[in-house]
Amino acid sequence: MHKKFFLIPFLLITFTINLGPFYTYSIEKNKWQLSLFGSKLLKYEDQDFGGISGITLSENGENFVLLSDKSFFFKGKIIRDNLNKIIDLKILEKGQLSSSKGEILTGKNIDSESIVKKDKRGYYISFESNNRIMYHETLKSPGKFIPEHSDFDKLLFNDGIEALAIKDNGELYALPELPPKGKDFHPIYKFYNNSWSIIDKIKIDQGFKIVDAEMIDDENLMTLERKFSFYDGFKIRLRRIKFEKDIIKNSEILLESLPWEYYNFEGLGKWKDSNGNIYLTLVSDNQFSPLLKTEVKEFILNK
Repeated sequence: MHKKFFLIPFLLITFTINLGPFYTYSIEKNKWQLSLFGSKLLKYEDQDFGGISGITLSENGENFVLLSDKSFFFKGKIIRDNLNKIIDLKILEKGQLSSSKGEILTGKNIDSESIVKKDKRGYYISFESNNRIMYHETLKSPGKFIPEHSDFDKLLFNDGIEALAIKDNGELYALPELPPKGKDFHPIYKFYNNSWSIIDKIKIDQGFKIVDAEMIDDENLMTLERKFSFYDGFKIRLRRIKFEKDIIKNSEILLESLPWEYYNFEGLGKWKDSNGNIYLTLVSDNQFSPLLKTEVKEFILNK
């Protein structure tokens, strides 16, 4: 999502009365753990590189696709050492998504946000200014519209479908950056057998917005959440949401960054090593600003 944040500090005094939200599920503390595994700045000399909003990785974490919020994609490879830590990141291919008519996207249609891989070949891609989800058999093929949920027209401009996640059986989950107009809870939409449903809703508090998501397994969804203020800069959270039969049973914050600790992280991916260990890969959006960087951070998940 291409939103401008002006990094000019000023004195901000806020008086807040917080009575606390009412949840229909439990809030757990630190049942799972995340440990920082490594990080690397990604540099690529190309005028279209930047604004990265989504990432998907191969199962072993060696190959990636980055998605920008201007409908460009960048395929690449991660060079790792014998401990699987990142040594280098190389962009090998650049392209631009096309419309259902095979035309280059323009105007408000370019705001691509999240990308997930389906059936080891095709891709679902969400767009938020003109809210829609497209399916591409390959990244170079024309997009195909998938049906829309009736809520999509109620989502706020530039705060629409920001996050996608997919199960191995093809069930697609979609989450908006902010709730629909007049609502306080984020709906979790599921697309399966060519139809949509709302499986449950979750409260995202303290000014955070959902910017990406990833299925850890069939019962656990991870969300990447972000907020910005002139006082704290960018802050992110990683939240685990536990499901049982599509009903949220509990939620826990696994990570919340300190003020000014992280860049504007907006993309979330997952991979496993040969021992079955699960890693989360985050990528930041530089907003085409010299003040921000494109960085990849990885965490190892300990259940």
